[in-house]
Amino acid sequence: MAGLLQALVAVSQKAAEVARLCRAEEPLFRLLVAEKTGPERNARFLQDFKTLADVLIQEVIKHDLGTQFPELRGHIHGEESSEFRDVHGGMVTVRVGATPGDTATLLLAVLGPEQTRAAELLAEAVHREVTLGDMELAGIDPGVCPGDVGIWIDPI
Repeated sequence: MAGLLQALVAVSQKAAEVARLCRAEEPLFRLLVAEKTGPERNARFLQDFKTLADVLIQEVIKHDLGTQFPELRGHIHGEESSEFRDVHGGMVTVRVGATPGDTATLLLAVLGPEQTRAAELLAEAVHREVTLGDMELAGIDPGVCPGDVGIWIDPI
């Protein structure tokens, strides 16, 4: 599990970049909100919303940590459903594709074909490598077994 702390900080940085991108691009920010319905909706609220940014960040964290630490894949859980309605009313499962192009194509299904640049910007941020210069952090081994680790994601 050496490198886990560094991986957690790196994926946090990437998640923050995705969030900043969504906030900085006003048209993108307005496109990203969806109302939760059915069992995913919190009954305490009259309306409950999730954002594509939340779901995308959650899926980036799952993807990046699961790729670097395959033994953690079954131990990484997120708050949000990764399902979104596409522009035709069907369901799309948001995930990180194998390439930026794959991810952009999937995001276009949610955002609509007129949002090509927004999907490309998000996909580039999702696939961008984050390099940390903190070598001290890289050398810290938390001394835990993968079976004893659980990661819960509650984005933005």
